[in-house]
Amino acid sequence: MRLFAAVEISPDVEAELAEWWLLAGKHFDPQYWRQVKPAGWHLTLAYFGEVAGRDIDDLAESLAACAAVSPPLKLCCSGFGVFPRPQRPHVFWAGVDDVAESGAMRNLARCCRQAGHATVRKHTAGEAPFRGHITLARCRSDHGAFFAAPDLQALPQLPELAWTAGRFCLFQSVLHAEGAQYRRLETFQLSGRANRHA
Repeated sequence: MRLFAAVEISPDVEAELAEWWLLAGKHFDPQYWRQVKPAGWHLTLAYFGEVAGRDIDDLAESLAACAAVSPPLKLCCSGFGVFPRPQRPHVFWAGVDDVAESGAMRNLARCCRQAGHATVRKHTAGEAPFRGHITLARCRSDHGAFFAAPDLQALPQLPELAWTAGRFCLFQSVLHAEGAQYRRLETFQLSGRANRHA
């Protein structure tokens, strides 16, 4: 199964971000871009790729240990950008920052990645540095990315949208013709205790 760890955004933030995206999304040519539906919006902490069934329980135990040492996250959507570079974008995102500047979000992401390295794969070379973000659109092809670069300066300003995340989840990504769909497998409470809920 293709698995990843992520923080869900609050319903209020989702609604306000969706309102902004109704305007900003018009700048993305559907010939080149596939927009991510609001139900698929999340803050990815770590992507694990294909995980064998025998490894899922070990991965979940390691993620529970991460949750046990992490406080709730005070988060805020702020700014937007593209990966990997403006001249040839593949992903358009809304940035997510740690409001308290405590490093809690980055520390949790690092712990989740280490959990994946320990239980799923051994090699970490080439892994991109963590950048908190919510993916809003993906370019349909590498060739299209050359023509699809949006004028970021023409987009409306993204309002600061804050929420407190008290948990994160282990998700399965299921690929479909219309895009990936996500199924929540486990939930981990960020309360100083190793709580697991199916």
